[in-house]
Amino acid sequence: MSASLQLDELLNDSLELLSSPDVYLRLREVMQSENAGMNDVAEVILLDPALAARVLRIANSAFYGFPAEIDKVSRAVNILGMQRIHDLVLAASVSRAFDGLSNELLDINTFWYRSVQCGFLAKTIAEGAGMRDAESMFVRGLLHDIGHLVLFSKYPAESRAALSHADKGLQARLTQEQQQIGIDAIQLTAELVKAWQLPPTFVDSYRYLMEPESVTEELAREVAILHIAAQISSGIDSDLLLEEIVGSIRAPVWQIAGLPPEVGLPALDATAMEMVDAMYLVLTDSI
Repeated sequence: MSASLQLDELLNDSLELLSSPDVYLRLREVMQSENAGMNDVAEVILLDPALAARVLRIANSAFYGFPAEIDKVSRAVNILGMQRIHDLVLAASVSRAFDGLSNELLDINTFWYRSVQCGFLAKTIAEGAGMRDAESMFVRGLLHDIGHLVLFSKYPAESRAALSHADKGLQARLTQEQQQIGIDAIQLTAELVKAWQLPPTFVDSYRYLMEPESVTEELAREVAILHIAAQISSGIDSDLLLEEIVGSIRAPVWQIAGLPPEVGLPALDATAMEMVDAMYLVLTDSI
């Protein structure tokens, strides 16, 4: 079977397994309307009570740290603003799409925790680099490896064999997925978000995640930051030291990101981990 046919088959199987983020797609449609207001956005979210509850829990989590409780979706929209609400609904919708996907060979909870960690790193690195709208990087980091869940569901043995190389870094794992399966998780993530009609910038963020030097100039900085965050979050549980992970990231990537390695990286201190824990618990409905 050719690589393109294998990808098409895998993508079709994946979309059958996963629930489509319909509310998010409807929300984006409303947001793109010239006449849409805050109340219109809130009404779309309220069409799905479970999603509305999850959005409120995220808005009230330590991740945002608002002093007063946000008890209504309409208030959340007004306080957080359209872009934050867009990202919250996207994060909640996509994470929920995987609720029914389980695999004995992969710890789903660990997967989502590491995904939240990557999102937090992407956001914090973007802030350190002075990137405008750095907060939007959280959801890109959160979703970057969702293809990994699908590969484990469809090709459990091959995925486990590839995962055994993860202690050598993200690139080693992806290379093994290519050799074992014919496609890697990041490539599949790009195809999934494209099929779900997510913004083209998301698709290209994942398509070029491992080669940010190859992307268009307008998107290069975001992809470089995402690349750095993904490499670091993947390496946290590996045999590599942080200095080795940082050193393995190509010099041009740091330059594109606008954050030379000697500047230093955000520390995952107690406060940072509290924020990661809070977002993880809400996204996985563990509270």
